[in-house]
Amino acid sequence: MKVIFLDVDGVLNSKQDGNSIKLRTDSHFRLLQEIVKATGAKIVLSSSWRAGFAKARNTLLNRLKEYGLEIMDSTPVLSGLSCRGDEIRQWLDDNKKLVERFVILDDDDDMEEFTGTNLVQTDSEVGLQEMEALRCIEMLNS
Repeated sequence: MKVIFLDVDGVLNSKQDGNSIKLRTDSHFRLLQEIVKATGAKIVLSSSWRAGFAKARNTLLNRLKEYGLEIMDSTPVLSGLSCRGDEIRQWLDDNKKLVERFVILDDDDDMEEFTGTNLVQTDSEVGLQEMEALRCIEMLNS
């Protein structure tokens, strides 16, 4: 299985749209849809939107559904001083026999050992762009 660890803020929204929880920028969702169609990857939500934020999460689920996308799972919320990379590592450890390839689609770089190898970092000013989508496709299909 191919996996996209998906952040929301700075990926599906941006500073240009006020980091809106309405997720108004269709181009971000079209690009995510393109990645999924080209790779067959499953989406694992690694964003802070996975815990709490019920209204925002419902908006996300509805917007994804508009594009035929769904979240397969979410990374665990770890207590203590963990970073997103730790949560992704835990999810991978729990699912290691299933994962063939993965990318982390995020505007932050706190991905521990995955930063240089699996992170496709977006610019939080503009969110997901075609260049990052193509890089995800290349990484997942190589």
